[in-house]
Parts: sequence; C-alpha cells; structure tokens
Amino acid sequence: MTETHATLDEGQDAPDGGAELYALVLSPARADRELMGRACQRAGFQPIECVSAEDALALVDELGVSLCCVSSAIGASVLTALVRDLRAALPGDAPILLLSDAAEVNEHEALFGLGVTEVFHPSHPERLVQYLKTRDAERRGPRGQHVYGKRVLLVEDSRTVAHVVQRMLTAHGLQVDWVQSGEEALERIPMQRYDLMITDLVLEGVMSGLALVGHVRREGYDDFTLPILAMTGFDDPVRRRELFRLGVNDYVIKPVMEEELLVRARNLIIANRLAVRVEAQRARINLLEVTDPLTGLHNRRMLFSMGSKYVAMARSTGGSFSLVLLDVDRLGEINHDYGHAAGDEVLRLTAAVLSEGARESDLAARIGDIRFALALPHCSPADALRVGERLRQSIAGMLPFGVPLAASLGVVSFDPALDEDFDAMASRTLQSIERSRSEGRDRVIMAEHAPPTGQPVPSNPDQTLDGI
Repeated sequence: MTETHATLDEGQDAPDGGAELYALVLSPARADRELMGRACQRAGFQPIECVSAEDALALVDELGVSLCCVSSAIGASVLTALVRDLRAALPGDAPILLLSDAAEVNEHEALFGLGVTEVFHPSHPERLVQYLKTRDAERRGPRGQHVYGKRVLLVEDSRTVAHVVQRMLTAHGLQVDWVQSGEEALERIPMQRYDLMITDLVLEGVMSGLALVGHVRREGYDDFTLPILAMTGFDDPVRRRELFRLGVNDYVIKPVMEEELLVRARNLIIANRLAVRVEAQRARINLLEVTDPLTGLHNRRMLFSMGSKYVAMARSTGGSFSLVLLDVDRLGEINHDYGHAAGDEVLRLTAAVLSEGARESDLAARIGDIRFALALPHCSPADALRVGERLRQSIAGMLPFGVPLAASLGVVSFDPALDEDFDAMASRTLQSIERSRSEGRDRVIMAEHAPPTGQPVPSNPDQTLDGI
C-alpha cells in the first residue's frame, strides 16, 4: 500500500448530527488511517482509529460501531481472518469497506465472499465519501436521529400499548424486543446486549416494574451499562423521587407522546454510547501505557513494574525468579538492505517467538529497539538457561526474507546477596548480554551468582551455551 494518497475536498460538509455513529478505521499505515478517517468525518461518522486486528475486534465489541474501514496494508494473511471475524462481530447490515490499490478483481473475490461490502482505491477518496454519505442518509431516517439499529427491550403487559410503542420505535430504526413480564425481561437481558430498556411500572406476574428495575441494578447493570426509561401513569414528586432512587434514568407519562418518547429514548441511547466510548478509551489509554505498539508485547514500564513485584515475592518466600534478555543480532543490516518495514517484521516475528514460548505466568516485553525481555517467576537458574537456549534456537531457525536470524541472550536468576532490587538484577543481565555479543553473538550466557559465605568468587563464573 502506498503512503501517498489524494486529499479530500476541504469544501465538503459533513451531515449534521453524525457524531453518534462510529466508524472503525484500521490500518498500520498512518496515511491510510488519515485518509479513511477524513472520509468518515466528512460523511458524518466519528472515526475510531486502531492499528491492529486485536484492537479492532475489541472495539467492535465495546463500542457498537456502525461500519469498518480497513486498509489492505494490514497484510493479506491477517486481512482474511480479520474480515471473517469482523463480519461475525458486526450487525448484519454494517458494511466492511476495504481500501486497496490492487488492480486485479480476483485479489478481492475471496474477501467479498467473507463479508467485504465494497473496495475503494486510495487515489479516489471522494468515492468513499459519497458512499458513506449515502449510507449515513439511509441510517439517519427522515428526522436525522442517529439511533438506527440500536436494540431496545420493551417490557409491557398490555399488547395494545406495546404495539403502539413498538411501532413508534421501529419507525425510527430501532430494533425492539417485547416481553410482557419482569421475569421474562430478566431472562432476556443476559442473552442480548441492549442499548435501552423501556418498562411499564405495572406488569403482569409477580414482579412489578419497580421490582424489575431494582433487580436489574443489583445484578450489576448500572446507569451506563443499561439505561432504563420508565412508563408511568402517575406524575407526582414522591413517585418521581422513588423512580430515580431505584435507578430509572428517565420516565414518560402515559398516554405516551411519540415525540417525547423518541427524544428521551434517543438521549439515553446516545449518552450510553458516549459513556461506553469514554470507558473504552480510558481502558485503551491504560493499555497503551504498558504496551509496545509495534509488537503488542508489554513495554519497559510494565516489565520494571512487575519485575519489582517478582523480586519482592522471591525475597519474601525464598522462591525463584529469573530474567532473560534478548537482543536481535544484525537487525541494522536488515533495515539497511530490505528497509525498516522488513526490520519491523523481524521484530514482530521475534515477539511471536517470545509469546509462544512463555507460560501464562511469564511476562514478555520489548524494552528497546532490538531488545526483548522474558520475566520468569518461579523459574530456577537451570530452567531459565534452558528457556534461553530454546529461544535462541527458535530464532536461529527463522529465515525472513531469506536472511538467517540470530540472537544474543543473557540470563539471570534472583540472588538475594547480589540483587537489592529488580534494577540490580536487570543490570547483571545486561552484563551477560554484552558478553554474549562481544564473544560472537548467537549464544546464551548466564550471569554469575554470589558464592556461599566464605568461598572465593570463581575467576570465570559465567555459564555459557554457545549456538553452534
């Protein structure tokens, strides 16, 4: 995928009220994300950018996006699985749009079969804008209210009232599930994600509407997880206070007026989606603070935070804790000969080796340009040495771009006589990895341990596993 794209006509205006519809914009290439993001904004959608398939699928589930724009720059192997997973996660009518400069139609044929809706060339962004504007107009409906496709649980024992309310809501693009009792509602809620519950306060069966609201809130569905709109024939201050105390977000008075019902329902749905988005963004920020964006591994900050806890645990319990540091050898040569994109791919491959070789309790991290770490709680020196050698062999067996890879590794195990804290332990590992590099690379060297009390320090205390 080229990094140079045509720009959009800055004179175009986005439709009013488009901020409530979210469009997922996915590409590892910044230029593609910017192009697709601008197109979405001009058409009235709020773009949510991400760079990996994992983030994309998580956001689809968290935010309830209306469409996805994906760049082929993510790679053919990832793209096929991603489209399949997106189609399974998205509502049936949500489009998956592909940005691709491939000229051959047959390159996209399989993707159409998996669920891609349309393909757009990066040199014609105006076509993407026009498609999105048309899509937006269809979804807004005659009054421009962006609640199309949201799902409502209607709890009403009167068939006549339920029919009237259901007709009002579905006419404006909402999907409505109707039940007649609180007991039925409690069965439905765990099975389906609802954007709003509308309930009458007087219901058939043992459970009243007020009891239903209280039960839903006690089950952990708070104001933002599931907003509740009550329908009541009473409008006195005492009853209003009781409704809000129990957890109702808003209410309408019977007989229900269509305009009032739609405005209140719309406001609650939009507020719910905004709250979900804020919470998702907060979670993503927290994740980004401890994640390496290129490889998806933890970063240096996370390693040192958890490493300090592992050291404290080993010191207090007398248990073991080991650390492996790994430098990718001659990555600079790969960057020079094949470009930085090739170097990035080598780093991702190395990260995959660490992840696949790690136990669930281990922590894999990228802590420098070419440096990785694997923290091994409850791992003895001998086992850590074997882990290091296994990693070395796995990396030596790879041939990306036809180039044999190699790695220099240092291994250390916590020694209470030498390691005051995790920083000291990491410093000893660095000394081992530097020795590995100076002795010819492609080898694993284990740092020294303190000798028993009264014993002299050996002249050559390092243990070595050389890669032959």
